[in-house]
Amino acid sequence: MDLNYYLEYVFWVPVFLWVGLHFWFRNVSYVVFMKKQVNRGQKWAYVSEGYVKYPGRVSFLRFCDVMFSLVVAVATASVVVWSLKRYGLESLADYGFASVLVFFLLSYLMIRRTELKLTDLFQSAFYLEYRWVNYEIQCKGIAMSEENVRDRAGLSFARKLRNAEDHHRFWKYVKAMAASKKAPPEMFEVY
Repeated sequence: MDLNYYLEYVFWVPVFLWVGLHFWFRNVSYVVFMKKQVNRGQKWAYVSEGYVKYPGRVSFLRFCDVMFSLVVAVATASVVVWSLKRYGLESLADYGFASVLVFFLLSYLMIRRTELKLTDLFQSAFYLEYRWVNYEIQCKGIAMSEENVRDRAGLSFARKLRNAEDHHRFWKYVKAMAASKKAPPEMFEVY
C-alpha cells in the first residue's frame, strides 16, 4: 500500500476525535459542571456519590478535559497543515498551527453548548419532580413556603436519581423525566 493511500484516511481522524470529545463532555465530564452548580446551590444539579466522596476525581476530570481538548485541537491543526501542504499552499501551512487556538476555542464552545443542554435537561426533570411534590403537599392541605417545597423536591429528585444510578439507568431516567408529559394539575399557587 502507498503512503498517500493511508494519509487520505488521516483526514477523517479529527472528525472521529471531535465526536469522541463530544461524548466525553456529555457522558463523563458533565460532573465538573454539575459540581459547580451544586456548589452554587442549584437544587436541580446532581453529583453521584463517588464524586462527592472523592473530590479529587472532579479535578482529574478537569485536567482530562483540557488535555483531550488540546489533543483534538493539535490533531485537527496538523491535518489542516498537512492538507495545505498537500494541495500546494505551503505559505499558509506555516501559519496552520495557529489554528490550534481556534480549535481549542471550538472545544470550549462545545463544552458550553453541552452545559446548556444539560441545564435544560436537568431543569426540566427537576421541574416535573417539583410539580409532583407541590401537588402532593397541596393535596394534603399542608401550608408550606416555596423554599421548603423546593427543598423537598430537591431531596426527592436526588433520591430518585441515586436510585436510577444504582440500577444503571441514570441517563434513561433523566431523559424520561425531562420529556414526560405526566405532570400533575396545578391546584394553588405556593406563596
